[in-house]
Amino acid sequence: MTKFNVFVDGRWSRSTSKLGQMVAVLFLGLVAALTLHAQSSTPVSVSPASGSGSEQAFVATYTDPNGVTDVQSVSLYIMSGVAPGSDSGWSANECILNYKISSGVIQLAQDAGGAFLSTTATAGTAQTVSNSQCSVLAILSSSTISGNSVSVIFFVTFTASFSGAKQLYLSAEDQEGHNITNFQTQVGIYNATASVSPVSVFPSSSSGSEQTFTAIYSDATTQIKSVFLNFKSSSNNTSAANACKLRYDLGTTDIFLVNDAGTAYTSPIISGSITPLSNSQCTVYGVGTSATTSGNNVTVDFRVSFAPGFEGEKQITMEGADESGTFTFSNLSFGTYTVTMQSPTAAPSFTLSNTAVSIASPGANGISIITVTPTGGFSGTVEFSCAVTDSPSGAVDIPTCLPAAPAVISGATAVTTSLTINTTAASAAALHNPLEQLFTLGGGVGMAAMLFFGPPIHRRSWKTLLCLLLIAEFAGAAIGCGGTASSTAAPAKPGTADPGTTAGSYTVKVTGTSGATMANTAVTVMVN
Repeated sequence: MTKFNVFVDGRWSRSTSKLGQMVAVLFLGLVAALTLHAQSSTPVSVSPASGSGSEQAFVATYTDPNGVTDVQSVSLYIMSGVAPGSDSGWSANECILNYKISSGVIQLAQDAGGAFLSTTATAGTAQTVSNSQCSVLAILSSSTISGNSVSVIFFVTFTASFSGAKQLYLSAEDQEGHNITNFQTQVGIYNATASVSPVSVFPSSSSGSEQTFTAIYSDATTQIKSVFLNFKSSSNNTSAANACKLRYDLGTTDIFLVNDAGTAYTSPIISGSITPLSNSQCTVYGVGTSATTSGNNVTVDFRVSFAPGFEGEKQITMEGADESGTFTFSNLSFGTYTVTMQSPTAAPSFTLSNTAVSIASPGANGISIITVTPTGGFSGTVEFSCAVTDSPSGAVDIPTCLPAAPAVISGATAVTTSLTINTTAASAAALHNPLEQLFTLGGGVGMAAMLFFGPPIHRRSWKTLLCLLLIAEFAGAAIGCGGTASSTAAPAKPGTADPGTTAGSYTVKVTGTSGATMANTAVTVMVN
């Protein structure tokens, strides 16, 4: 028979007790670990929790009971009507920022969402990173550690397309990659108010030592005050030092160029000035630099030449400010331009520029001043042709243009000539109505009767009468159709009026030629 001794000197009882103690210790350790884990990297607040503007320094504060060395990164979510993680598209077209505490590297979500941009910026440097919603300026961003808390400053600017009410959220991640904070809890609101929106620049990909750049900006409030065009060596650099940064003020037509240090603008020149403005990177010319406004858009032509030493590929960025002083900054590249050295044997040429035309009403005429600027020692006679290349949809009586008189270039001085734009006036109803035609017919019959009854009775016959009627009607038709003098053209439909040239914006392409040398300029014509 087999025997089982359950109690032997109480040792089994002691073994069982120790096992229970071990399980209890492990359980308590697990609870403590979970508690610490749950308490790690907790967002506290964002300041301001409410506000508005086109740019803002957001101060986001986080805490970690394990010490701030346990905090790996923190995030600020600036969202447009959707909470983080709420659906598959939550991160697309939003302003989502991440700050690495140890390195100061700042990341920004790409437009499509799902990942951060490959371009980053490091806090304290002149770098920036942008998407279509916002930019973060690293030079004004930083982090501060105090006890178990860390505060991060994200200096953010907004684009016009991202204007409106935004919701603020925070999250943090510890060294183990855990992010278990409730990042769907809204911590603030902010109203983005940027208004001026850069649209495009032409050319957006080219090369040379001199170029007229056409930059277009838009503002739904039509209150654009200043526009900026910047050429710089790096797309990840907000500094204007050693760059070619241009500014145009619409109200005064003042043209500015930033100094070499990038700290201030030089004294301005005005549009049309024969005196250029230069720094060590480029020269901007008053002749050939001008602006036109059409609806919500402002188009500015910047005529620029680049200096030796500034060769290489340059990023083109655009900015704007409205009448309220609201400034829109974006470091998004709108194109590239490769600066090359001007060849000493470059062929002589010329450029064309123009003034916009505003016509008070259909029937009035307008004048555009065409400026011919010689380059490379050009001399000779420039002949002109013109054509309307763009008009409002469904426009009638489209304006016509009278080519400018030839311009004779004999030196380095620009020469001007005039382009005439003609429009058609509104006209009254057609003069030849049915009643007028009836009187004309009666007049013809009366003439035939006079010719028939005039001769003696023996010389009258029905054949003679028929011939006289035919002759009289032809004469009456000629008188009725062409005998009434009038300066008013007959409308397309009898009895209706012709409204004349349709109001709206037109584009007239002007081409100047001198032998094989050719240049173009586009004149904006507004018929009111």
